[in-house]
Amino acid sequence: MKLYTAEEMSRADAEAQNLGIPGGVLMERAGVAMARIALERYSPGRALLVCGGGNNGGDGFVIARELHRSGVDVAVLATKSEYEGDPATNLEALRNLQVRFVVREDLDAELGSADLVVDALLGTGFSGEVREKEAGIIEQMNSSQAPVLAVDVPSGVDGATGEVQGVAVFADLTACAHAMKVGCVISPGREHSGEVVAVDIGVPKRADVDPSVVWTDAASLRGKIPRTAEPAHKYSAGALLVVAGSRGTTGAPVMVVRGAQRVGCGIVFLATSEGAAPAVDLTLTEALVYGVAEDEEGYMGSGSLEEILEHAARASALVMGPGTGTGDEGRRLVEGILREVGLPVLLDADAITNLSGTDVLALRESPTVVTPHAGELGRLLGSGAKEVSARRLDSARYAAEQHRCCVLLKGSDTLVVEGESVAVNATGNVALATAGTGDVLSGVIGALLSRGMDPYEAARAGAWAHGRAVELWLERTGWPAESFVATDMLEYLPPAMGELF
Repeated sequence: MKLYTAEEMSRADAEAQNLGIPGGVLMERAGVAMARIALERYSPGRALLVCGGGNNGGDGFVIARELHRSGVDVAVLATKSEYEGDPATNLEALRNLQVRFVVREDLDAELGSADLVVDALLGTGFSGEVREKEAGIIEQMNSSQAPVLAVDVPSGVDGATGEVQGVAVFADLTACAHAMKVGCVISPGREHSGEVVAVDIGVPKRADVDPSVVWTDAASLRGKIPRTAEPAHKYSAGALLVVAGSRGTTGAPVMVVRGAQRVGCGIVFLATSEGAAPAVDLTLTEALVYGVAEDEEGYMGSGSLEEILEHAARASALVMGPGTGTGDEGRRLVEGILREVGLPVLLDADAITNLSGTDVLALRESPTVVTPHAGELGRLLGSGAKEVSARRLDSARYAAEQHRCCVLLKGSDTLVVEGESVAVNATGNVALATAGTGDVLSGVIGALLSRGMDPYEAARAGAWAHGRAVELWLERTGWPAESFVATDMLEYLPPAMGELF
C-alpha cells in the first residue's frame, strides 16, 4: 500500500494528466468512488456536504451529485461564491439538477438533521492553523452527532505530517484518492481520521512517484529476514548481549531476553547488576547471565564497564537500557559502551534518558538504533513530550539527523527514521499500552541486529512483528485488550515472524 504526501499526490496527478488523462476524469472517479463508500457504509437518507475551494471542494460536488442521483436528500454548503475549472463544472451540474444549497447560517440546523456529513472543506494541501471562518465550520461539524466522511484528509490536518495546529475535523472515515495520505496515519492526524481507505481514481502505474514515507506491512518485509542456514551453530545464528536490569528491576531484562530468543537469536548473554543476577538466572534457563558491579542502590554504573566490554567481545549486537536506572553513573556507562563497542547497539528506556545533553551518539561510527517513546525523545531533544507528540514526524527526523542514528518512535503510529528513509508501522493496537511491551520490542530488534540485519530494516521488521503478535493474541484468545500483559506476546512472536518468511 502506498502513502503519499500532498506534494507527491500532486505530482502523480500531474503526471497522469501529462499521459492524457484529464483532471476532470480523475475528479469524477474520486467522487464516484467516495459516494459509493458513503452509500455502502452509511445508507444516508439526508447528507450534508461542506465544500471548500479547489479540487477538494470539486470532489465534494461530485459526491453530492452521486448521492442525489441515488435518492439521498442532499444539502451543499459551498464556502466560495465562485469556482474555476473542474470544480466549477461540477458545481454547475449540481445547480442544473436543482440540488439544494445552504448558507452558513443554516449549518447548525442542517447538521442536526443530517445522517451523514461529508468534509470536503480544506483538502491535502492544507498546512498551518485553520483560519477563523473555517475553524468555526469545523467546530460545528465536530459538534454534530452524524458520522463524518472526510475527503482525502480531515480538514485542519496537515496531509504531509499529521500535525494539527488548531482545530481539525474528527472523521469516522477518511477516503483518500489513489493513496493513503501520510497525515492520516501519523498522530495526531491519525486520531482525527478514523478508518482510512484509498480509492482507485485511475492514476496509471506510470504516473506513480516514489513515496518519501513507507507503509510497513508484511509484503514490504518478506525476504528481508535472515534465515539460519547450514553449516550453522549458535554464534552464526546471532549472539546478543543484553545490558539491562537492576536489583529492583528484574523483570525488564527477562522480557528483553525472551523477546530476542523468540525471533531467532542463537545465543543471548545478559549483563545485569550482581544483586539481580541470581533471580534472573533462575528464570532465564537458556541464556548466560552475568552479574556485574553495582552501586549502593543496586544499579550498574561506570564501574561495570570493563566487565561488560569483556562480554561484548563474544556478541554480534548489544541492547542496553531497560531497567538500568538514570543518573551520572548510568550516563557514564552508556557513553563508555557507545565509545568502546564497535557492534550494532540498540538503546532503550533509561539509556536514552541518560544521553540527554550529550553528543556521543552523533560521534559514533557503528550502527545505533534508539527506541524512545515521546517522553524519552523529548528529553533527548530537550523539547519535551508535548512538542514531540504534536510534531512526531519532524521530531523523529530531527533526532535521526542530529544524532546520526536510526530512530524508532513508539506510539500507535510507530515511526522508523534513518537518514532520508521513513516508515510507518501497520500493526498493533491499544493492548500494547502496558508495561513491558517495549522491553520485548528491544529484544526483538536486538536479535535481528545480531543476525546482521540493517538497522532500519531490523527496526521496521521488529515493530511489525511486535504489533502483529498482539493482534494474533486478540484474534486467538478473544479476550479484551485490557487483559493483555507483555508476557502474552512471547507465544505469538514465532507465528508473527513466520508470516514474514
